[in-house]
Amino acid sequence: MKGMNILRMAICVSIIALLFSCTKDDEEILPTDDRSFITDATTDYFINIDGSINLSVSGTFSKEDEFGARIEKGFVFGTASKPEVGTNNTVILEGSSSAATGYIKNLPSGKSYFIRGYFKYDDGTFFYGDEIEVSADIDASAEREVTLTIESSAYLIQLDFVTVNLNINNIIKEMPIEIGVEYSEDNDFSNSSRNKADYFDGAHNKGEIVVKSYQAVAEPLESGTTYYFRPYAKYADGKVSNGGTSSATFTTVSID
Repeated sequence: MKGMNILRMAICVSIIALLFSCTKDDEEILPTDDRSFITDATTDYFINIDGSINLSVSGTFSKEDEFGARIEKGFVFGTASKPEVGTNNTVILEGSSSAATGYIKNLPSGKSYFIRGYFKYDDGTFFYGDEIEVSADIDASAEREVTLTIESSAYLIQLDFVTVNLNINNIIKEMPIEIGVEYSEDNDFSNSSRNKADYFDGAHNKGEIVVKSYQAVAEPLESGTTYYFRPYAKYADGKVSNGGTSSATFTTVSID
């Protein structure tokens, strides 16, 4: 009987040792999850002609190979906390650098958005980094800039109108809703009039101007009269900028 108890005790000790050994082995093969995707709290923005917002988002990330083959990385955004990758809320990033910059375009203004970086793996799983919250209720009036020039040679001069060439050289933070020409018989532009440029639709991509040159017609004018011209830009809040000091002088054709 005593021998049987000793045998049973030996079997129990062996089983416990085996279980402890398996548990220890399992713990040793589990990698430490030190993956990270940190999105910078500071973002940049651009207000489009329709009032929607483009955001420039940056961050840094690291990834351990033990978690599988990464097939995609990017930023995901939404109006609710902890957004997940979907059809229309994801910006996929290119390149292998650990520094990441993505451009989220055409967000409706007046809302707050949650943004976080993500990895996608070949087994269909995802890793998400910490999120930031960004307001798209933006007033750019203190930061926006525009640089406009008017060419010294008119496109066309007639008895009662002048067609001028306008160039957009730079736009920062906000797209004007209108550009055109301001003109007056007085060199201080008192009693001036404005006509907007044809076909201006603010075509852009994150604030980069696709079409940089436009024509605007000043009319009706008096024949044989000298006028002063300069460009202007109008914003959605009604404020007007001349985009610098560029100006030109043209005299309409005389009837004689």
